Amino acid sequence: MNNEALVHKMIQSVRLFASFTQDEARHFLSACRFEQHAAGERLLREGEPGRELYVLLSGEVAVRRFGGVAEHELARLGPGDTFGELALIDFGDRSASVVALTDVRVLVFERASLFRLPALETKLYRNLAIMMAHRLRETDARLAEAAEQNAENSAFEKLASETQRFFVG
Repeated sequence: MNNEALVHKMIQSVRLFASFTQDEARHFLSACRFEQHAAGERLLREGEPGRELYVLLSGEVAVRRFGGVAEHELARLGPGDTFGELALIDFGDRSASVVALTDVRVLVFERASLFRLPALETKLYRNLAIMMAHRLRETDARLAEAAEQNAENSAFEKLASETQRFFVG
């Protein structure tokens, strides 16, 4: 596959590049570095400072967050997905860890590279906002589902308690 075909494929398959022209995508890609990571390797650690955004080219990763006792998987991401984007927006610490489930290849874009791409900054932030809104909607749906399940479990427990009192006395 030649470079033009690769750039075109990236524009089509990576949401971060939505509405980018070939030249804009090429310019963005020139500011990235390529990395490979083995299955089981931790790419991001929750709580550490974040300075990079990652575009997953191949493989699968798990996004995990510590819940007080253990890590819980929040999502699985595949080719074309982006993670670490909060580092470009709020300059805060990583909100979750990311672990390679398979061997992965990623593009890494450092926040410091933004100064080299002033013409792309608006499109980049718009695309990040759209992607984050999509993830927020997914999270809202999962929270609503969990709340509904919790309410059903609570109603069942109450019914079981009442039934036990009726039969046991």
